Amino acid sequence: MEIPFSFSQYAYPLNPSATICFTLDEPQEVSLKIYNNYGQVIHTLYEHKMMKPGYHELKLYGETFPSGGCYARLQTKHGVMQRTLVMHTEHQDPLVG
Repeated sequence: MEIPFSFSQYAYPLNPSATICFTLDEPQEVSLKIYNNYGQVIHTLYEHKMMKPGYHELKLYGETFPSGGCYARLQTKHGVMQRTLVMHTEHQDPLVG
């Protein structure tokens, strides 16, 4: 079954910001959360928010996320998609990741 929404990220790594985009084919509840590498929620952007069909985007800023990695998880009634968000700092080796 194909999930009737898309989810993408622009700017990788998240340095200093990224845009998360998603498109909904129909009105529905959306949850969008950011998790750390331990699977703990560190930011809730949407929690069961009813949204209209169409294109949606959010700007995320790197300074609000832990150094290293985390991930964004979008959930609708049709399924779940997730994208990895990586934040590189001056102290990290740019080739490690």
